[in-house]
Amino acid sequence: MATTEVQLSERQPMLTSTEEVVNSNSVASSAVQIETSTTVVRKNDADVVPEDKNKFIQVIRPLLVELIGTALFILIGMWGVCSGAGVLTAALAFGLALAVFAASFGHISGVHFNPAVTIGILIAGEIQALMAVLYIVMQLLGGIAAGGILRLLLTTSVYGQCKGGATLLAKYAVNETAVKGAVSYGADSVRIWQGILIEFIATFVLVTVILMVVLDTKSKTGLAPLLVGLTLAVNILAIGAYTGGSLNPARSLGPAIFAHQWDDHFVYWIGPIVGAIVAGFLYRTVWAHHDRRMFVKRTPAATASKA
Repeated sequence: MATTEVQLSERQPMLTSTEEVVNSNSVASSAVQIETSTTVVRKNDADVVPEDKNKFIQVIRPLLVELIGTALFILIGMWGVCSGAGVLTAALAFGLALAVFAASFGHISGVHFNPAVTIGILIAGEIQALMAVLYIVMQLLGGIAAGGILRLLLTTSVYGQCKGGATLLAKYAVNETAVKGAVSYGADSVRIWQGILIEFIATFVLVTVILMVVLDTKSKTGLAPLLVGLTLAVNILAIGAYTGGSLNPARSLGPAIFAHQWDDHFVYWIGPIVGAIVAGFLYRTVWAHHDRRMFVKRTPAATASKA
């Protein structure tokens, strides 16, 4: 009787099961017959590492990476922000730190370090909902810890000058009136709706790149940590002068708490989260390889040609 092989998509470490994608040259596999004449390809029991079933490995370890990693990642970036060396230093601090952490710990947690990224990956179907919630909690706690450590380690004057590394909409001095030689200036600023759109676009780009180079079956690459880090750095370089370049609610929350900088803080939640939602939805419905698309699958003709 003819059988059909169903290959199960590869997932992030926190979703690992004994069912995995099996290639023609990979480990030996056994076929388990089920009543519907469908064969599910499994690893032999000898190929399953016992510790992969351990709750510490599957849950606690990734959460610790997200907590400690987010705190260190944001702290390093905010040191760059408060160094007084400009947007370039801040962008490189955040971008290179993310690249290094992703290369080192990506196999454990995926190195999200950002609630917006986790939401995008959840919509893309690459993380379980409960695990996503736990990730976000750890990331927010990590951001708060980073804000507290920065306050502790910087002098009062330096901390005050950079406003605790907080992300704020830019303000500009403009010439409003000039009467009898006396010139008065008023402050103009990036509007709230502009800030939301700027953060939305930048986060959309970041999450889209992550989904394509880290998760997609067809386009994922070993250069993903470098590409993701460079994407973050480029976005901060591009928008840092206007919004501070957050792209990350956890990055904005910690400094806001300890520096008491709450002006237009909601901008740094709405923009990144909506950008991530749109990126995840477009990936799932348009950009993803056929095995990960939600609606438009491979055409019957294409399937027949592969048979």
